[in-house]
Amino acid sequence: RERQDKARQDQERRAKAERERRDKAEAAEKAARAEREARAAREKAAAAEKQEALQREQNLARMMGQLGSGSSAGKAGGATTATAANAGAGGAPSASYAGRIVAAIKPNIVFAEDLPGNPAAEVEVRVGPAGTIIGRTLLRSSGHADWDEAVLRAIDRTGVLPRDTDGRVPPRLAITFRPRD
Repeated sequence: RERQDKARQDQERRAKAERERRDKAEAAEKAARAEREARAAREKAAAAEKQEALQREQNLARMMGQLGSGSSAGKAGGATTATAANAGAGGAPSASYAGRIVAAIKPNIVFAEDLPGNPAAEVEVRVGPAGTIIGRTLLRSSGHADWDEAVLRAIDRTGVLPRDTDGRVPPRLAITFRPRD
């Protein structure tokens, strides 16, 4: 009888050890499955992020292409170019609009120094729907801080830009100013 009890206990120990081994194997398999699923989710998220970045780049390229169709003013009145960044505004400004912008800002430039060369200060002007100037940013310095400041002050003094022939005002304009033009 003692032998039977001992054999039964050995059998129970072996069965218990087998159950523990199977439980550990199942836990390891679950962990491996969870890791594979997490890796797949990360890869999917990275692919989606890459696709979004590609879409942003395509949209940016499309908008930059639309910007390229903006107007420019030759060498009239101190500004060599004025480009409307109005991709969402429904079209490019008229050919004469850049000249009207220059004509509105040029009288407000107060600058008496004679600069070597003809340095250009490029400024982005943000405009409200009614033509009110709501902000300006120096995009590229002329290399002469006094000229850059004179241009920015002139934009501030102007306050309101004229409307285009269709009655609209592009929300953003990039304008390049030179002292002699």
